[in-house]
Amino acid sequence: MISFDEIKAFFQKDLAQRACIEICFSVNGMPDYDDCWMGKMPDREDKTKDCFWFGLVPDGSQAYHFDNLDDFLSAPVFHGQSLQQVWKNVSVDIVDGGDPEYWFPAKNQIQP
Repeated sequence: MISFDEIKAFFQKDLAQRACIEICFSVNGMPDYDDCWMGKMPDREDKTKDCFWFGLVPDGSQAYHFDNLDDFLSAPVFHGQSLQQVWKNVSVDIVDGGDPEYWFPAKNQIQP
């Protein structure tokens, strides 16, 4: 399991030469959120700033963009709860098209 502190630190990293980072995840116990995406990319209008985003449902009706990490982590977008509040129920499936353990090695994670 990836800790909330680890995911927060991951999103604090500079994008450097990367166009964006994307994470596919689900929230256990919330069937509406079984194939969600979140990420970070350069702001479309000001490439020196970051944009944090959620795409929570396939039809795009729950897509959210934030101009800072704190708002992204604390926005009540999961039926009135924030990512921080639901994190204990989050399962990370894919990070940048690959296995999450590449980015978050198991030896650094808290095991259930």
